[in-house]
Amino acid sequence: MEKDIFDQIASGKVSAPAAAAVVPAPVPQGELASQKAQLIGYALSRHVPAMQRGFEVITSYGPWHVDGELAEQMAELMRQHLMQQLTKVEAGQ
Repeated sequence: MEKDIFDQIASGKVSAPAAAAVVPAPVPQGELASQKAQLIGYALSRHVPAMQRGFEVITSYGPWHVDGELAEQMAELMRQHLMQQLTKVEAGQ
């Protein structure tokens, strides 16, 4: 599978400022909002589904593995939070 710009940013192959040039926008505020919306969309489409299958929380006391029903609940909470953020970005807040 070919990696998109967000996979390249996440892997450190492309910096976020360099990736911003890929997003066309006639106004700087529009470009910033568009980039934020795309990053939120990426999290909703990639990170949240991956969280449902389990993930690690890294604390100062070491990693903590979350899986099963708790992982699904936390993924749903993150989905709701990201949807709220997306609504704010789209509203220009």
